[in-house]
Amino acid sequence: MLIIKTKLPTKNLPIKRVIAKLFQSYIYTALENKEHDGYKHPSGKVFKAMNFKIDYIENEIHAKYVALDPQNEKQLAQYMLMNSLKLGEIHLTNTSVSIVERHSKINSPMRVGGFVCSNKKDDKNPKKKVYLEPKSERFQNNIIQNTLDKYEVLFKKPYKGKLEIKLIEQKPKEKVFHYNRGIIIAWYAVYEIEADTDMLEMILDTGMGAKCMQGLGFLELVSSKKIKSKEKKEE
Repeated sequence: MLIIKTKLPTKNLPIKRVIAKLFQSYIYTALENKEHDGYKHPSGKVFKAMNFKIDYIENEIHAKYVALDPQNEKQLAQYMLMNSLKLGEIHLTNTSVSIVERHSKINSPMRVGGFVCSNKKDDKNPKKKVYLEPKSERFQNNIIQNTLDKYEVLFKKPYKGKLEIKLIEQKPKEKVFHYNRGIIIAWYAVYEIEADTDMLEMILDTGMGAKCMQGLGFLELVSSKKIKSKEKKEE
């Protein structure tokens, strides 16, 4: 996992709503075209073998990037060190990049937290999407099927092991994410996932749910108390 930290020269740059798109474009510039194109499942779904999250707080940018192929993490880190971080027309030269290994901490069941996205078509307006809460049955079914489809296309074989994704806790208030002039809605939640090691590693390295290369789906190992502490900080 890459951890990236940098600062903007001012707090007044209006890039919060486009920062996920800008960072996504930078990643694709640094990597081979196949990572941009993704991997197509027989159902027509296209999956990416990587994931990121990015936060913009005042004039600081904190980002994390993971990939199923660890060479992509190294390649992005090298590209960033040689060419600096560029978000659109903004060049950021004072950027720190570090690599953290987290596979050694994986055990089944694995407890993780993050903003996972799932949606369905609006029954009244098929052109619109309704974003689902993690506690809903439709969300849970979508996540399971999406994860199985991703495994099949990335590993080129069906998953044969056990897969259980159990919701532990969900924050009641949703968060609005911005991407390419649109909005995405997701809820922070903690999940307990029981699966084979390769499946757990895939989930950590590529994210879970939809919009994983738009700044969502990024999961981090957590304790059962973390969601409660996050709620207190944001009250």
